[in-house]
Amino acid sequence: MDYNSLNSDIIKLNSKIRYAGIYQTGNIQIWEKIQKGITRFFDKEKTNDTLIHAYMRWRTRQHDAPIIGQPLYSITKYAKINRLTIPVSTKALLMVNSEPELELHEVVGDIIKLITKYSDDPDYTPKQVYLG
Repeated sequence: MDYNSLNSDIIKLNSKIRYAGIYQTGNIQIWEKIQKGITRFFDKEKTNDTLIHAYMRWRTRQHDAPIIGQPLYSITKYAKINRLTIPVSTKALLMVNSEPELELHEVVGDIIKLITKYSDDPDYTPKQVYLG
């Protein structure tokens, strides 16, 4: 999967999207794009920590998956940003941050379409993703 292009296309979806970053487990790599003109809240090191913590939270969400199904995505609303986390492969997690006035549930469908477009797996669907 071309994570750089995926991140770039996510940023282009809406000018209120501040950040798109992908954390890949295993070889522990991070790809990110920031909307032009945006000042980061976190430096690179803190951003990396945030992505790692998002991955750990994602793993805890899978605890009840045998009963209620695999999580598809998660949206968290903070005072200064909204954050979407969604798996993009079996080993990678996407985090998208937006300005508070953009409700990420309005663009999550478009983001899933982009993930599908860039997926190396032609049968990709978020329902089949497991970061285990």
